[in-house]
Amino acid sequence: MAHTLTPLASIDETHQLVQANPSQANYLRQQAWHNLQLTDSVAQAYRQSSAPAKRYAQGLLNGISVSVKDLYGVQGMDTYAGTPFMFPDYQSNGPLVQALIDQGAYITGKTHTVEFAFGGLGTNPHWPVPKNPADIKQHRVPGGSSSGAPVSLLNHTCHLALGTDTSGSVRVPAAMCGTFGIKTSTGRWSKEQIVPLSPSIDTPGLLARSAADALWGFAIMDGIAAPLDYIRAVQAQVPKDLQGVRIGYIAQYFNDCEDVIGELAMATLTQCQAAGAQLVALEWPHLEESWQLFLDGGLSAVEFPEFIFAPENQHWFANLADTTKMRFMHLLGTHPEVFAKQIVKRNQQVAMMQAAAHECLAQVDFAVCPTVPISAPILSDVRDDLDAYKDRNLKALSHTQLANYQNLCAASLPIGNNQAGLPCGLQLIMPHNEDQQLMHWCLTLEQLLNSKSMDSGTGLD
Repeated sequence: MAHTLTPLASIDETHQLVQANPSQANYLRQQAWHNLQLTDSVAQAYRQSSAPAKRYAQGLLNGISVSVKDLYGVQGMDTYAGTPFMFPDYQSNGPLVQALIDQGAYITGKTHTVEFAFGGLGTNPHWPVPKNPADIKQHRVPGGSSSGAPVSLLNHTCHLALGTDTSGSVRVPAAMCGTFGIKTSTGRWSKEQIVPLSPSIDTPGLLARSAADALWGFAIMDGIAAPLDYIRAVQAQVPKDLQGVRIGYIAQYFNDCEDVIGELAMATLTQCQAAGAQLVALEWPHLEESWQLFLDGGLSAVEFPEFIFAPENQHWFANLADTTKMRFMHLLGTHPEVFAKQIVKRNQQVAMMQAAAHECLAQVDFAVCPTVPISAPILSDVRDDLDAYKDRNLKALSHTQLANYQNLCAASLPIGNNQAGLPCGLQLIMPHNEDQQLMHWCLTLEQLLNSKSMDSGTGLD
């Protein structure tokens, strides 16, 4: 093996290579393992890693490598959920991990997460903080809580990365690092053998270097009977332009951005308009109510205490990071019935907002806004100053929380870098359970935005 990093090919290219020469699959797994050993002492994406085994299933993902957020149970690996202590009940493969393994995937290891997935920046005093690959000079946060996932992808240690999303934990790190990430609809994918944070709105998610790569993992984990047929059908259906497509944009979320992120996102819409899309300014319902629910702690503030306040879990509570503990200290001593009533009330609020959001989305094919309105901060700026952490953390999650608290599906697509060279993302939002159509539009925009033939356009009408 070479002593330099060897970039991994796309999944489509890898599949074709292995189909033509099955013996290449082992070489490709070794390539991913070599890259991991070469980079991770600096990148710090993984809590635990594993060399390739001798035998793998001869499925669609033969030769494909997958990293797994350390909330998922994986056979032969411990689960810590970003805490100092192991979770003994999460040591086996859940349905999602098993589906990938059954198709031949090599699980490279467990990637770091924020403690109990509480946080949008990726910081964690218990474990190393993965280094955002966008800045080779300074240690910038990768985004959270799936902090190690995009870093594992960009260092070419894997093709796919499993994450979870409760307020933006897939889309924020995807946007801050420059990868693709999709938050699936609540209840669509199994959460078995995934440590829960807020069961009402927790969703598994997937990150990849491109939407085209993500399609392969999505097809398998979405339970499609003939995944390769589905993949080829979606690829064939991607249009060459956006004639007749109505794209809704949430104007408020373009106006509150820093670091020219709003301008970059608007330039992307101008490109879409040049390709034939009609842009529709949306009066999005319940923006303030959704934000206030998030500020009030969302569902996690009333669902997580059942675990963290239990007498048998006092070792977890006593060792919580300040950024986590501050969210629950004032709730100590609250009767469980109070939490139970609040869970019902807040779920009713989510259902009400979801209905209104669906009505709004009926006007367009999909809605968009900047995924994250800030660039990835320097680690020391938010690690050493709790007030700075609070400010940047709230800002980081301010756009993504909408899809969680209005029960929608959403994805983040990379749209380039700002003047400081830091990545930015465009969030695509669709109604609950329209995940397959969301993947279709992500591939469509990805292909069009990467096309050299697209007219840059002149601006919004």
